[in-house]
Amino acid sequence: MIKKIVLGVFFVATLSVMFYAYLLFQNNQSIEQLAPDKISNSLEQSIVWMVDNHEQALKENNAMLWWMIKRSSEITQDYRLLQIYDEYHKNYIDTDSLGVWQPLFLPYANVSVNPEFLFHLPDYNLYFIYGLTCDAGLAQLDIIQRQKKSNFCPETHPISPACVTHQLMGLRFRQDKTCGDKTAMADQVKQLQTMIIKQLTWDPRLIDVYLQRVLMLVDTGAVQAVKHQWIQNILDAQSSDGGWGDFQSLLAISDTRHMGFYSRGIKLGAPKDTLHATAQGLLLMSLLTQPVVDS
Repeated sequence: MIKKIVLGVFFVATLSVMFYAYLLFQNNQSIEQLAPDKISNSLEQSIVWMVDNHEQALKENNAMLWWMIKRSSEITQDYRLLQIYDEYHKNYIDTDSLGVWQPLFLPYANVSVNPEFLFHLPDYNLYFIYGLTCDAGLAQLDIIQRQKKSNFCPETHPISPACVTHQLMGLRFRQDKTCGDKTAMADQVKQLQTMIIKQLTWDPRLIDVYLQRVLMLVDTGAVQAVKHQWIQNILDAQSSDGGWGDFQSLLAISDTRHMGFYSRGIKLGAPKDTLHATAQGLLLMSLLTQPVVDS
């Protein structure tokens, strides 16, 4: 009996290793650069998704996501995105309901930051706000000082899939505000980019954070480090409606019940587009349609 159990465990372990090896191979294949029309078609589909789902999206006042949509509308100058963002602007920005997030949309906004009222936020949100405001009070917080270090994620959030991308995004805001030593920040950007490249190489799950990792590489000037296969994977993960989600189906048990990857591992669920993933995909495709400028 014990021998059968051992053989069973060995079989499952071997099968798991082989499956992971297959996913790694698929994720890191060397393919030709994608034709520009593939990117532009994906962008068009994501814009259509935004149009079809804008009423529901407008109920979700996630400033970071709408900042991405704003940037996409500015990059593409697509009248549909401009109209959708204008509606968000009227509903939330004109009504002065964004608080400390105003600098995302109004770069010269002078906001009052009281750290005591922000402790309920995740640490990366505090870092975003610090980067957007360079507030002296926030700068004194230990959680801000620790996030300035490249070893923050391995030491504080070793299993958080989005920690490094969040840290890089906060650093990007700091660079925009010249909130720190320029050379030191530029060096740290490269260090965090290297971490993200390793994550993309070894974590083949086509979920929300996969999009976020590629987006942050492209948005911080490391587009040349992005494998063509990674872009193809993202295109393959786009739904027929034009959006993206946080679930990669591996096995369809029924029409509404699948087994697959999600941000925390494996679960039973079903593919479903989300604004969180789609806003990132939309911005990524908007950036990829722009010509690459050699630095």
